[in-house]
Amino acid sequence: MKDKDPNFRVFNQTVGNPFADASTSYFHKSLGGYHGAKLRRYQELIDHHLAKGNMSVYNMLNTKYFIVPDENGGQPQMQINFQALGNAWFVNNTHMVNNADEEINALNAFVPHETAVIDKRFEQQVSGHMITKDSLATIVLTYYKPNALTYKSSASREQLAVFSEIYYDKGWNAYIDGKLSPYFRADYVLRAMIVPAGSHTIEFKFEPRVYNVGEKISYASSIILVLLALGTAGFMIQRNRKNIRKA
Repeated sequence: MKDKDPNFRVFNQTVGNPFADASTSYFHKSLGGYHGAKLRRYQELIDHHLAKGNMSVYNMLNTKYFIVPDENGGQPQMQINFQALGNAWFVNNTHMVNNADEEINALNAFVPHETAVIDKRFEQQVSGHMITKDSLATIVLTYYKPNALTYKSSASREQLAVFSEIYYDKGWNAYIDGKLSPYFRADYVLRAMIVPAGSHTIEFKFEPRVYNVGEKISYASSIILVLLALGTAGFMIQRNRKNIRKA
């Protein structure tokens, strides 16, 4: 509660099943939680790594705090994880793999703040780019909503950024300085993108096409209803005038 940065995650080990508990999410951004339509990839990440205590995966998911039982049966205790990587970071190399099996297995022995594990289907996104980490480069989350996130970056040369947010390309768009920009999946479940040198504003927005189409249909329907109402009102006025003249 004393942490002024709300954009971290916690892992609550005091509940029966941390990955199916919804109570923690009432207070914090939780690593677990319940949802009737959990992403299959995230469930696989739980089964292969989180349930087995892979700290590299906990770190890349920005798990800043662990809530653990008190050994003497008292109140739950908080443990801070100083290795949590934050909301986004730059890496200095990539590990290209051939398929999803190799991708998830590669997380068994990797250093997430140095290397991004990338499926070869996204190879074109990084080919031709010289990834050399700038030790003075920065990238920070400046605005957060579930459907819109904003980051500020600064680097003297081109960088590969990894974002501690679940990759889901159906409806999510990325923008650099307002320009639609490509992004791809890294580390099995996270988002990544090439960021040009200089200072930039990076935005991720949830803009599903079906929602925009629905909004346009709703707007058009509202206009039609208004026109019908005005037409009906005009017809009634004209009819009343005729009745008055006849009287």
